Amino acid sequence: MTPVVVPVHLGCCPGERCLCCGPRPSAPTPELVEALVAHYREERASPGRELRVGFFGGAPPDDALIDAIGGLPFGVRVRPDLLTRARVAELSARGADAVELDAWTLADAALADARRPYRSRLVLQMLAELPTYGVRPGVVLAPGLPRTDHATALADARAVAPLVAFARVQPVLVLDGSDLRRAWLDGTYVPLALGQAVTTARAVVDVLDEAGVEVVRVGANPVHDGLGKVVAGPFHPSFRQLVDARRRLEQLRDRLGSATAGSVVRVRCHPADETITRGPLNQHVRTLRAAFRLADLRIHADEGLQRGAFEVDLVDDAAEVA
Repeated sequence: MTPVVVPVHLGCCPGERCLCCGPRPSAPTPELVEALVAHYREERASPGRELRVGFFGGAPPDDALIDAIGGLPFGVRVRPDLLTRARVAELSARGADAVELDAWTLADAALADARRPYRSRLVLQMLAELPTYGVRPGVVLAPGLPRTDHATALADARAVAPLVAFARVQPVLVLDGSDLRRAWLDGTYVPLALGQAVTTARAVVDVLDEAGVEVVRVGANPVHDGLGKVVAGPFHPSFRQLVDARRRLEQLRDRLGSATAGSVVRVRCHPADETITRGPLNQHVRTLRAAFRLADLRIHADEGLQRGAFEVDLVDDAAEVA
């Protein structure tokens, strides 16, 4: 069962702000962390679901913050240059089971423009070493940075896929108060359109999925991720659903390749996947009916199938799919 994660924003990176960062949030205190854990335990947790803490921000949490979580399992998401081997060992000893590098990209020119003081060599080296400390390695990829494109995003995914257990794919958003907002206003930076972001994210997720990498988040949540106000860029409250729906449509196209005109088709999927299988406003059903000149296409929820799996059946009798 998916655990309930208590998100703890660690503030912001020390020194010069990154190009994409909004105003610096306040760093948490141990008292605040204790109160946050208590709130999630009382209001959000449910029987049978594990409670864990996710620290994220710039530098890793100090010992006082770790003490404040009361022995709960936790993971950390940090900027690569702010993490040392010694600190990874200490975090593992304190109970950390995952360390996620907020890498963004492996394109060195883009990292330099974004004012990130590390390069791809460090990211790849750290990802390769993290498992030796007993933690699951993860990474954050951010398609849409200045001086990157679709090909860059795919190259990033292919490079990290053999090295990580999990990943987040979060297309760049323009935040109020960030220096990227100034570039957007003066026209020197053009964020990805929503459709472009969905296309690129879908391709990145395909690479990661094929390598067995767990994609834990697609798209950002400005509230829970502590980002701030989004003023431009491919934000959508159900961004992952858009990406998953695009992937499912292409998968269905491949599976329906043998269907002949006039066929009656039944697609079975897990109940939780019915929305992405149907598409927005049943769009996939209409698209596939027209593309393959089907007599009928019906989507059926089947609890016997696992999430992500689906079956396509050609049915002779239309009454069978009613």
